Amino acid sequence: MRSKFIILLSFAGLLNFSATAQPSLNQEEKINIYPNPAVDFLMVQIDGDVADIKFELNSIIGNKVVIKLEEMGDGKYKIPVKNLAIGYYFLIIKDEKKRFKKAFKFLKH
Repeated sequence: MRSKFIILLSFAGLLNFSATAQPSLNQEEKINIYPNPAVDFLMVQIDGDVADIKFELNSIIGNKVVIKLEEMGDGKYKIPVKNLAIGYYFLIIKDEKKRFKKAFKFLKH
C-alpha cells in the first residue's frame, strides 16, 4: 500500500513539473506565418530581435524536411514549399539564447 502512495505522489509531481510555463518571446516580438494554406512558398514575419532564430520543418508524422530558407530582411523569411507533398506540416521556430521554441501548423496545398 505504501508503494502505491509513493507512486501516486511521484506521478503528481510529474504533472506539476509539466504544467510549468514555457519561456516565450517578449511582447514586442511577434511571429506570423502566411499564407496558410501555402502553395508555392510560406512567409514568416518575425517582429523584434531575430539574431539567433533557427527554423525546422517536420511533416505531420514527425519526419524532418530539408528546407532552403531565403532571408528577405527585416525579420522576413521565405520558405519554398512547392515541391512538398500535399498535407500538414509543422514549422518549428526556436531561439536557443532566449530558450524559446514554438511550432506552427500549416497546410500545403
